[in-house]
Amino acid sequence: MTLPFNETGIIALTLDNGLFTQGRIKMDQLFNPKSVVVIGVSENPDNLARIIAENLFEFQFNGEIFLVGKKEGILLGRRICTSMEDLREGIDVAVILTPAQTVPEILESCGRKKIRWAIIESGGFSEYSEEGAKLEKEALRTAKKWGIRMVGPNGIGILNFENGFVVAFPPLNRKAVRKGKVSLLVQSGGVSLTYLNLLSSASVGISKIVSMGNKLDLNEIDYLQYLIQDRQTEIIGIYLESIQRGRELIELARSTSKPIILHKANTGEASREIAKLHTAALANDDRIVDTALKQADIVRAKDFRSFINAVKVLSLPPMKGNDLVILSRSGGIAIVAADSAERYGFRLSPMKKSFQKRIHSYFRAKVIQPTNPLDLGDLFDFDLYTKILEQVLKIKTVDGMIFQHAAVGEEMKPSRKLIQAAQELSFRYQKPVAFCYLTEEEELAYIKRAFDYPIFIEPEDALSALAISREHYRKRKISREKPPTYSVHRAHITQLILKTHRAKKELLLPEAFEILKAYGIPVADYQLVQKKEELKKALNEIKGPVALKVISPEISHKSDVGGVVLNLRNFSEAERAYSKLNQLTQRGFSGVLVQEMITGGKEIILGAKRDPSFGPVILFGLGGIYVEVFKESSLRVAPINRAEAEEMISELKTASILKGIRGERPLDIEALVENLLKLSQLMIDFPEIEGIDINPVKVLEKGAVAVDARILLSR
Repeated sequence: MTLPFNETGIIALTLDNGLFTQGRIKMDQLFNPKSVVVIGVSENPDNLARIIAENLFEFQFNGEIFLVGKKEGILLGRRICTSMEDLREGIDVAVILTPAQTVPEILESCGRKKIRWAIIESGGFSEYSEEGAKLEKEALRTAKKWGIRMVGPNGIGILNFENGFVVAFPPLNRKAVRKGKVSLLVQSGGVSLTYLNLLSSASVGISKIVSMGNKLDLNEIDYLQYLIQDRQTEIIGIYLESIQRGRELIELARSTSKPIILHKANTGEASREIAKLHTAALANDDRIVDTALKQADIVRAKDFRSFINAVKVLSLPPMKGNDLVILSRSGGIAIVAADSAERYGFRLSPMKKSFQKRIHSYFRAKVIQPTNPLDLGDLFDFDLYTKILEQVLKIKTVDGMIFQHAAVGEEMKPSRKLIQAAQELSFRYQKPVAFCYLTEEEELAYIKRAFDYPIFIEPEDALSALAISREHYRKRKISREKPPTYSVHRAHITQLILKTHRAKKELLLPEAFEILKAYGIPVADYQLVQKKEELKKALNEIKGPVALKVISPEISHKSDVGGVVLNLRNFSEAERAYSKLNQLTQRGFSGVLVQEMITGGKEIILGAKRDPSFGPVILFGLGGIYVEVFKESSLRVAPINRAEAEEMISELKTASILKGIRGERPLDIEALVENLLKLSQLMIDFPEIEGIDINPVKVLEKGAVAVDARILLSR
């Protein structure tokens, strides 16, 4: 499957390799086969392929099961064949766990038997050695020859708990696995089992797991397309150590209402930066991953705990706003929860006097004031807890709540009824009730087994999870506004880029300015002077003080070599500056740029780089001295719409500088939004452009004008 993008950046599906048929995925045969052959089986108790067969029986797979191994025998009442020739044609799936060097030949046999899906769990391929990498290529060639699609190698295959098609080689216990609505795509076999255990004990459960291994053929994009359509999957979790097809990932995420949670490991900064551009230093690879996932409304989990908490909260009704109520049996824990709520931007709205009076009437000692957080320490009536909980949920301005509960001894049984009531009320009023429960370990284990309602342990976990729910709901509410389209004479720019591309990688400053102007990005008035005799005419045409900038393909960073002279007020000053700049390069001198000096306003930087995985990325930050002082910038994957451009500016902590502080007048933020949108379209329109720095841009009370720019072309 390939998912190329057209000029607008919109996904364009190409149906290939027989993976799609009339819009319906044939991959269903892989997840729901009617027959399977396990290859590599023996009667030896230590044989790993034997465990695959045992798992199929353990999870009550009701399809046909065939076994193939080196020696004849009987396993689980099934004959072990010694040759693929003994099998009938058209078995749905082959599961292979044999030495790596045998896999290509086995795939050849599968092809002859018209088996079109193979799950290769063997290790010893590219993850192990160069010889293993060659075996991978040979296996892929054989698979393509016969039209076989492959899972793996070097994983534990597919675990479908809905139909018992569980072909992992570690032994698993059906009773320990909780069926649920979460499906996982995992790059690591060990992480697959970790999440299996964590989700089974988190009152959530699992529908399917794919251990993708080396992703020699099928990868997360293929599986994600299937799970988006899978009716048994409501939440999709992904664990990745690398993202090669990031742009396709975010487009698929945008196409579905199903929540997607991604645990991205291996977050070190990569070395593939465009070293010549300031943009690259401000936009390392993991920041781009973060930005792209947020844009696509993919929840990013930093660790196992945050992943599980995200799954828990997304199993509840959504948190639709910031108004939160905290109910707690402990005043101290209520204060801890209130501190966390403030950190996550929640509002603890005060209760109305009438509500406070009603709650106060329930208390025995009348020594606790019913505020928010609401301390229930004076109450020991669990039915009253339920009544108060419902009364709070009925308040229209309340978006969600935390119920902090603790119980020991005789209180544990009525607590079960309370949890059941919290679950029912949460879904009745469509507001999340994050239930935090402290009790004995055995009781907590029972609660997790008995209820399909997620339980949190600490207020911090619950509040971080509710913040995820709030952001997910906000993103879903934002209309999928299309990026604006600006009218541009593209043919002229194409010719300019082609002409430059033949000679060098970087456009000269006048060429860069010409492209920006063609896209409607204002540029400070300038004249290119290639002979000293032209200098006076240029000065007459440009008002006020000017700057002179050397133009040479030999000089990338003009300021570093004294290639910029500022505040020239007359011809004699300009003439001396011209002579100085002319001496900076022995050859390749293309003249100087005479440019109007823009006074006032603030300096900002607009930039773009082409990420290998996510494509063009747009950057905004404060320029000039602010770049070095604050080192703050915002990113978005292009194309961006107006709302995203506005967010890029407003999310910076230093954005207040642009809005006017200490008596300064506000600057033209709308002009910056327009420039960001035009820069986004430029990067989409011309994939030949590798990176852009427009630094600085002077944003004024009216308008935003580019003063300098660099454009790099791809090699």
